Amino acid sequence: MTPWRWMRAGLILLAALDGLVGAWQYFFPRSFYDDFPTVSNDPPYNEHLMADIGGLNLAIVTVVVIAAVVLEYRLVMAALAGFGVYCGTHFAYHVTNFDGFPVRDAVAVGTGLGIEFVLTIALLFLGYYLRTQALRHARSEGL
Repeated sequence: MTPWRWMRAGLILLAALDGLVGAWQYFFPRSFYDDFPTVSNDPPYNEHLMADIGGLNLAIVTVVVIAAVVLEYRLVMAALAGFGVYCGTHFAYHVTNFDGFPVRDAVAVGTGLGIEFVLTIALLFLGYYLRTQALRHARSEGL
């Protein structure tokens, strides 16, 4: 698989993971609050907040999907940078706020969010690598 196909596959994976969560949050906020590990540990339930967060997840997923379709360097990097800020802060919050959580839930949420963040960082590095390779090639061709 070519490096740009790896980029597209990574973007699609991020969009799928967060798209499922965002859709669950937006369309079924009470179920997300009650059934997703650790969420109900932060009461009280607020349907407005759950739906808004779901909408924000769907918005960032939309940008990531467009980046996966277009595969233009600046769009890809902007989408990944925005997604990285979101998933990095989300990961940081959860790994510093596990008090009272069952170990199983803490490990599951921390691991899932950590994998998502590492994948985002890896894709940012891949994007930078692809850009530097393209620039080197252009210079060697005298472009």
